Amino acid sequence: AEYFHVNDADMNLAKLPDEIPLPSAVMISDMMTTGFHGAELANIPIGGTVVVIGIGPVGLMAVAGATLRGAGRIFAVGSRPKCVEVAKSYGATDIINYRKGDIVEQILSRNGGQGADSVIIAGGSPQIMISAVKLARPGGTVANINYYGSGDIIPLPRTEWGCGMAHKDIRGGLCPGGRVRAERLIDVVKYHRVDPGRLVTHVFHGFDNMEKALMLMKDKPADLIKPVVLIDG
Repeated sequence: AEYFHVNDADMNLAKLPDEIPLPSAVMISDMMTTGFHGAELANIPIGGTVVVIGIGPVGLMAVAGATLRGAGRIFAVGSRPKCVEVAKSYGATDIINYRKGDIVEQILSRNGGQGADSVIIAGGSPQIMISAVKLARPGGTVANINYYGSGDIIPLPRTEWGCGMAHKDIRGGLCPGGRVRAERLIDVVKYHRVDPGRLVTHVFHGFDNMEKALMLMKDKPADLIKPVVLIDG
């Protein structure tokens, strides 16, 4: 189709500057807006300690968002080599490999036994909430941007939550959209504050290669973060 209809276009469409490549622009519309929403929800203080659980595309953008909001130390929990590499480039100071032991023990031992100011959940099963609450210091914030199934039950550990008296704030919700937010994120990219294009590891051209891109996401090779299919012409 040459044209399509967008409801309330004045509120929902933003102009993309010519200098932003299309693969980067695609990352703005979903990965960046969701990951940055996690950083916004997490109440990150200047110089604060942040834990990002899960460093897929959304988690990597949460790392970048935490850096942009002034975090001091950022623990990134993940194991895939390419994701680890990009997490470091976005500002992660510590990489925690969940395959090497309990992430709570690993992080607390590195942080002098202290919890984090902000914990962002960007991956894992519903049980990861237990670890996140344990990792938050009293008065800290847990921000969930992970997607769970409609029937999933998310556990809340009573003692680690402080029996409701530790003021550990647990937050989550749909990220805001619309033209104003899109324009702000576009400016972050346009003025070289964050490069979401680092998430794009594979580029295909044409609908004929759509299946190849989907199979990559299914097989998850070590060098994959996100594939993009460009429709030329």
